[in-house]
Amino acid sequence: MVAAADRDGVDGVSEEELQAMMSDIAEGKAVMKTAFRQKGAWLPGFLARPLVGLLEMVGRLDAKQDQKLQGKVRPYKDAGEVDQGMQGLQGKLSQLVLENDAVWKREENRREQIRAALDRAKEEKAASHSPGAADSGELVSKLSQTESPGIILGPYFLLCWLLDVLFTNRPIQRFWFLENVARMPYLSYSTMLAYYEVLGWWRASSDVRLIHFAEEWNEVQHLKIMEALGGDRLWIDRFLARHAAIFYYIILNHVWLFSPSIAYNFSELIEFHAVDTYGEFLDANEELLKSMPAPQEAIDYYESEDLFLFDEFQTGREPATRRPRVKNLYDVFMNIRDDELEHVKTMFQCQTAEAQIVSPNSRKQKAERQAGAK
Repeated sequence: MVAAADRDGVDGVSEEELQAMMSDIAEGKAVMKTAFRQKGAWLPGFLARPLVGLLEMVGRLDAKQDQKLQGKVRPYKDAGEVDQGMQGLQGKLSQLVLENDAVWKREENRREQIRAALDRAKEEKAASHSPGAADSGELVSKLSQTESPGIILGPYFLLCWLLDVLFTNRPIQRFWFLENVARMPYLSYSTMLAYYEVLGWWRASSDVRLIHFAEEWNEVQHLKIMEALGGDRLWIDRFLARHAAIFYYIILNHVWLFSPSIAYNFSELIEFHAVDTYGEFLDANEELLKSMPAPQEAIDYYESEDLFLFDEFQTGREPATRRPRVKNLYDVFMNIRDDELEHVKTMFQCQTAEAQIVSPNSRKQKAERQAGAK
């Protein structure tokens, strides 16, 4: 591998040569084959040949599929064909930063605030004659219900650690990966609810499935925004995201079958982490983000005339009470952060609701019918 990276003939591999080699690997080029054929390759031939063949086959299939999709979705421009304005935007996007330690600190502060609120609620509950004791007791009960069991904390911290390692100083790519995977829980929940209906175990799930569909649709719009910002340009990022999403979907189906509450709790953890991550990203890049325009995908979604599905996944508020503005890229990421917080509220309600969850638009229609009957 080192021999393949050494391009200038000078003994040793410079930092520039190593970065070029890693870039070639990320873009699916044949540097792996060259490495295995060089003297001193780190794998014996009988292992290297089938491995190289498999990697090349996957790379060719992926490249062909990408070309087909690019032809159908939008024209692809080489770097030399990109105009100066676009190059300027790409330069600004490359300056965006995200510190992993700052995200973890923000998350720990948020956990401390929740623990403090829970302690206050317990104290108010203990003083049973104090005003609001009943509300405090309900809060204690709900927060206790949504306390994350150790069985899911391990996978959660592992996933967050992998995101930190794979996407250090690559926030847009990180967000694209995260949004690609974030769709899967809601698709899984809809699938399992339909499965329960087929088996006759559950019949009153139409509203819940509509809410989960609206949640998945919201994540798809986030994904389109990140694609517009170039989050999916590297082959290795696409490869990891697609396979991680499939694996995540399969695992969540089994988790939901075992315990829907645990599945919802895991999604609440992930969505809360997304809120913290986007919040830190906004604070660290405020001026730079405000200097860039919003992608058309964001404008089309947040300023659409039909926001039925946008209202539908926000079970913590009434329809038409949240209408985001989109003036620049800062507004876009602020809206995405707020969307993730609404997902947190919905996942919390899915775990704690004593009766069947009703979607916001269904609540509104029911209230209008009752008002008309009077």
